[in-house]
Amino acid sequence: MTFSQEGSWQNTALRLISIFSGNAVENFKKSVRVVAQFERAKKYHKLKFKEDYMASLWIDVRDIKFQLFEVLKIDETLLGKGRYTDYDADTCKMVIDQAAKFAEVELAPTYPDEVHRKPVEATFDKGKVTTPESYKRLWKLYCESGYMATADQPEVGGQGFPAVIAAACANMFLACNQAFIMYPGLSHGAARLMEDFFKHPLRDILLEKMYTGEWAGTMCLTEPSAGSDVGLLKTTAKKNADGTYSIVGTKSFISAGDHDLTPNIIHPVLARIEGDPAGTKGISIFMVPKYRFNEKGEIGEFNDVQCGNIESKMGIHGNATCTLNFGTDNKCIGYLMGEEREGMPIMFHMMNEERQGVGMMGASLAGAAYLHALDYAKQRIQGANVIEMAMKVENPKPITIIGHPDVRRMLLKQKAIAEGCRLLCFFCYFCMDNEFNAMIDKNEEQQAYWHGFIELLTPIVKAYSTDMGMEACQLAVQTYGGYGFCREYPVEQMMRDQKINQIYEGTNGIQALDLLGRKLGMKKGLYFMNLMAMINETIAEGKKIDALKKEAETVEKALNACAETSMAFAKMIKVTPYVPLIGACDFLACMGDVIVGWLQLKQALVAVPKFFAAETGEQDKAFYRGKIEAARFFIGRITDLVPAKLENLKKDEQSCMNIPEESFAV
Repeated sequence: MTFSQEGSWQNTALRLISIFSGNAVENFKKSVRVVAQFERAKKYHKLKFKEDYMASLWIDVRDIKFQLFEVLKIDETLLGKGRYTDYDADTCKMVIDQAAKFAEVELAPTYPDEVHRKPVEATFDKGKVTTPESYKRLWKLYCESGYMATADQPEVGGQGFPAVIAAACANMFLACNQAFIMYPGLSHGAARLMEDFFKHPLRDILLEKMYTGEWAGTMCLTEPSAGSDVGLLKTTAKKNADGTYSIVGTKSFISAGDHDLTPNIIHPVLARIEGDPAGTKGISIFMVPKYRFNEKGEIGEFNDVQCGNIESKMGIHGNATCTLNFGTDNKCIGYLMGEEREGMPIMFHMMNEERQGVGMMGASLAGAAYLHALDYAKQRIQGANVIEMAMKVENPKPITIIGHPDVRRMLLKQKAIAEGCRLLCFFCYFCMDNEFNAMIDKNEEQQAYWHGFIELLTPIVKAYSTDMGMEACQLAVQTYGGYGFCREYPVEQMMRDQKINQIYEGTNGIQALDLLGRKLGMKKGLYFMNLMAMINETIAEGKKIDALKKEAETVEKALNACAETSMAFAKMIKVTPYVPLIGACDFLACMGDVIVGWLQLKQALVAVPKFFAAETGEQDKAFYRGKIEAARFFIGRITDLVPAKLENLKKDEQSCMNIPEESFAV
């Protein structure tokens, strides 16, 4: 059922309400503001979208549903179980359909200035941040539609859907306007942190305000002198007689750090309590509001949190990247979260979620750039058919550029990257959902099993999806040719917006070191071995199908090369430590090439029998053929190169360390 069907918005309302009973109904009504949400649904219903909502210039709902329901099979593996007992496939598909329409109707038109193709910008004047006018309406609609807390529990103001369904919504939203979605995204992350670690009488009112979007939130970690090396931070906290702390310091590069979308902003702030030791072990974390408030949620006096400036950036111009000064007038108070000196482990709870979210940003922009490039390639007439030219046909007819081999190469690579990285992100959220269900079932063994995948995959999701996402955006610009470099078309903005995803929440170099130095060896390598076992199951299936045997063997060879290299690096770190450190980023890239190759193989395993099935319609045949060819391309052109790349990484080649500093340029 979709919103194009008569009365489907009413059916959606009834279905969503029916899954709750008793007090939960009231919680649901309160948290989601269902009346407003259903009014939105009615609006979308009137737009008469086609029933089979396919790929557009921004999002590909058909592929999203394929990955969730045909590859991951969440209707069999997640829905109706544990935490998600009351949810079924129809309900989840309705949520995805509605989110798709919200993305296209509300978000996409606000991405650029539609008339002059000028970036939509946040501005700073006399200490005040002003967001683009369109964002104010978007914030209201986004919150009223319940998207602030799609996967959070009704008890704290959420809708309780699986995390992977919220991820599907996020994928579509981010594709249409990353700069805006960062505002509610960071707010949600801060709210999750407060829910888990802020044990204070103000907690309940705080969660109500943040999960409904009445108030916003941030993450305040970076300082001018302390980027990736957080232990160098200078922000201080002094305990007051009433149990609060006086906060003094400066935080920089704070996305959505200040704005006019909400009357209050809640900042989780890392600081060192006076007298605590240097380094990361002496860091605590505090809840610092822009404005103080009481237990009724009534806003009081200004809390001396001042925005010093916003950055002038390459991309995401609509998001205010702020320098925040805490306690300039010595009037900033904060409330301790958790216990003293627990700041880093607490912050990493939010940091890991944000890293997964940034990976989704990379995949989302890659998808949007690809769909725009595909549309352009189907329309742009340039050159003649290469076969006709080779045969010296007189007056060969001009063709659209999608007929040229190099353009088709670029498009298929974009498709394989966008769809592969999206499934990589989905799989990580799928693991979260399985971990939640194991927690509900009190199955500690399964809980640890699924948690291991999250730990291992987080740096890969963040780094690989953004690195490859950047490549996809570059290829999209290249597909357009000179026009891709011009503001007349949106792919240049997508490429600019994509760059930051490789940098924040821990640069991709940091992610590579995390993977190599920590994650591969966790639990004596158990997490990595579990991943290898899961991949090998898919390989065994692939070897049984003639059409995919070659691809399965390629993934197997590359996977074994990764395992061998990880063991070789473990030995080399004791003798020639620079070699594995120099190769860390390339090693992560190779791991990503293997894991996405595996996921491409999984998709092809679903697509092959459906492509050949007699009952499959022509449109679906075209879709499944696309999945098969994308898998063959990625595995044959990318995964197949992994063994040679890894062999090269093991060479004792240290020129970048041997070159004297003064020799880089004289």
